[in-house]
Amino acid sequence: MTSLRRLLEFLGLTLPALLLAALVAIVMADVVARNAFAMSILWAQELAVILLGGTVWLGLSGAALQGQLFGIALFVDRLPPRAAFWARLVADLLVLVIAAEVMRAAFAQIATARFTVFLTLGWPKWIMAAILVVGMGLVIAGRLVQMGDSLRDSRP
Repeated sequence: MTSLRRLLEFLGLTLPALLLAALVAIVMADVVARNAFAMSILWAQELAVILLGGTVWLGLSGAALQGQLFGIALFVDRLPPRAAFWARLVADLLVLVIAAEVMRAAFAQIATARFTVFLTLGWPKWIMAAILVVGMGLVIAGRLVQMGDSLRDSRP
């Protein structure tokens, strides 16, 4: 289980941090190019969009793995311990259902956007939906690991 947790932490915490660093570097380089040379880097905006999507969707899986889904944690932390257990279980099940439905919608997007591309990069647009599928799959895996840990810890 620790190797799975390490993989989920890498994909949900380390990788989004690296993507965010690349995003900042690309946007800063584009701003410098526009101000210093009066011309923009052609692919910077589209690559920034991809990096931002990857940062958000993969970062969401890291937040879910650490139990930091803000609305859920804010509500559940205010409940008494017995009620908090059941509320967290219901919230986790809802998160699993919502993530599965988002994955289904992303697969539909992939099926319909196979031939459209980003203008400068020439990459297919379904890459964004594929990153969303990976992110939601990681959310599901992270919540299942977290649920297993909490059930194991709550046993006498």
